[in-house]
Amino acid sequence: MRIVSFFGYLGLGLVAILLVSCIPSVFSAGFFGYWQNVIHLVEQVMDPTQWVYTTPFNRTYSITYFFGDAISYSMTILVLALVTGFGGGMLFAVFSFLLPKKVVEPMKRLGNIAESIPDVLIAFGIQLLVVFLYKQFGFLLLQFSSVGNDEIYILPILIIAILPFFSFYRIVLSMLEEERSKDYVVLAQSKGLSKSYILFVHMLRNILPTAFLHTKVITWATMSTIPAIEYIMNLYGITSILKDLLLMNAPNAIEIFFILVFFFIPFYIIYGVADRVLVRKSVVKQEQPVWRKVPLIGKRQKGSTLFLKGNIKYSPVYRNWKFMTGSALILLLFLSSCLYTVWANPSIQVSEYRYEDGKMVDRAPFPPDDDYWLGTDRSGKHLDDVLITGAKFTIGFAILLAAFRIGGGLLLAIPYVLLVPMKVRESLDKFTDILHYIPQSLLALFLLNPIIGPSVYYDLNIMEKIFWQMLILLLLVLPLTTSLLSKEIDQALSTAFVTSGTVLGGSKLHLIRKHVWPQIRMRCFILFGQQTAQVLVLFIHLGIFAVYFGGTVVKGDLVYPATTEWSSQIPFLRYMLMQPEGYYSAVVIAAFLFLIFCVQMIVEGLKEVEHSRLGIKGTKHSRLKVTESDKQAAAGLTASSDAFRFHDKTIELK
Repeated sequence: MRIVSFFGYLGLGLVAILLVSCIPSVFSAGFFGYWQNVIHLVEQVMDPTQWVYTTPFNRTYSITYFFGDAISYSMTILVLALVTGFGGGMLFAVFSFLLPKKVVEPMKRLGNIAESIPDVLIAFGIQLLVVFLYKQFGFLLLQFSSVGNDEIYILPILIIAILPFFSFYRIVLSMLEEERSKDYVVLAQSKGLSKSYILFVHMLRNILPTAFLHTKVITWATMSTIPAIEYIMNLYGITSILKDLLLMNAPNAIEIFFILVFFFIPFYIIYGVADRVLVRKSVVKQEQPVWRKVPLIGKRQKGSTLFLKGNIKYSPVYRNWKFMTGSALILLLFLSSCLYTVWANPSIQVSEYRYEDGKMVDRAPFPPDDDYWLGTDRSGKHLDDVLITGAKFTIGFAILLAAFRIGGGLLLAIPYVLLVPMKVRESLDKFTDILHYIPQSLLALFLLNPIIGPSVYYDLNIMEKIFWQMLILLLLVLPLTTSLLSKEIDQALSTAFVTSGTVLGGSKLHLIRKHVWPQIRMRCFILFGQQTAQVLVLFIHLGIFAVYFGGTVVKGDLVYPATTEWSSQIPFLRYMLMQPEGYYSAVVIAAFLFLIFCVQMIVEGLKEVEHSRLGIKGTKHSRLKVTESDKQAAAGLTASSDAFRFHDKTIELK
């Protein structure tokens, strides 16, 4: 039965990819034309003789032949980067666990900072450093770009491995620290076993299955960086095909289908087999939760609210300096951008040419000087004006899209938990999990390029472009946020005091409003901050391929971004690498890093407040004194699966 389920969801995943591959045709052929394209794509997939790719020069090749070398190169880099990242993260976490806590804390902070820096910006920074060293000293540190069909491995693998390395390091170290308090570890210590023996013989064997399953989300995030890294390093991988598909002509559905399938199948097999091998299903039949037997809407019963607010001591969020500092900096930047746009005339100064004694001596781009503090771009726009006016678009769009993702996910998760049967939910969750095997940035490029890409295929105004872009970027993640928040709600409903609330006559909606929302509220705010950071990174990935938020405008033979959103300056970075003063374009990198750092400060502040509420962790200067009754109450208020992890306590020492 499990084998049937495995291949069944594989088939559903292929069907989902097939339907998604035809979505760009909606704008040209309409709703009925979309289904005609779906039928045509099915016929092409079923007939191998139609698996062909036509280049912009009207040359026809077999898709498997033409895509084969590029896909294999991309997959080689991706797999080696994941192995390097996960293997290094595991070894470093084990090594850190054996070190004193005072030594590990700075390493953990450094890891949190490094994990928040997008891979693309790290790649840009390394390229700028290599070019700077070569220009100043004539020393080529590393080969950072390929020419023609040359293949380079070391630098792209190391850059892509940064995210899985630090993410897996943090997860494994956190699990080891939590495992240290388990009963069997205490028993082993009482028998005189060494710390290293307990770690390698018992603790690692207990956490490795769960730790491996955590790599699924990390792998999904890492896959999204492949197109961007390959493009800025000029690698002959999947991006060599994307240049033709996205920048020269509109991709056909068959081409989109096969590229997505090449990523989907290998990782689905790996994690599908791991899920069935590592996750052991309980043979005990679980009874239906009590809250499912109560009506959806009912009268409120006196005394039915048992949420124990007074038993947990925690500081309000406005007392956390990280949250307040990050929020204040983002708010100040947003308001400054709005006020400057209204006050300055013009809001963006342009210096396309430089004159001396009435004669033109140079043209943009210009390096920083007294006239333009941060220099100019290729069209002569002052970068300081571009950054300050574009801040409102970057911040506003990122926050708005993250709010839609979390708010929409929460609104869908409530009826999803309350009304959908558990067996149906399990099937839908597995189907939603398929999205973890498709690169988000790659899928977004295929769907957005016909609407807002550099080659305009459909006549839409800027508001229509923004609407469709917001809708597509929302739908790409909405199933995942809905599934995640439904698990949060389900876990909150399983607590003891919710059962007591049902006994006292509370309806389902009353339980959600009075018991569940106070538990998951802070978790939603944390997810909102994390989604904001993910949207900013996605903007960078799209900007590399000239897919800007709000689209582009055509003036003569040139194409310009419709807004001054910061990702519009990303292609300028790649152009400036080989210019004499190319290093000054690092200011765009610094702007994105500053904004992402502020968002990370907000998230860290929210996590500290949540940990304080749960009695898990105090601040550096003030540790909470939590009694045993407080701990029991805190355990009942757990809103996240990351807060506590339950392990098998029947482990016997050998």
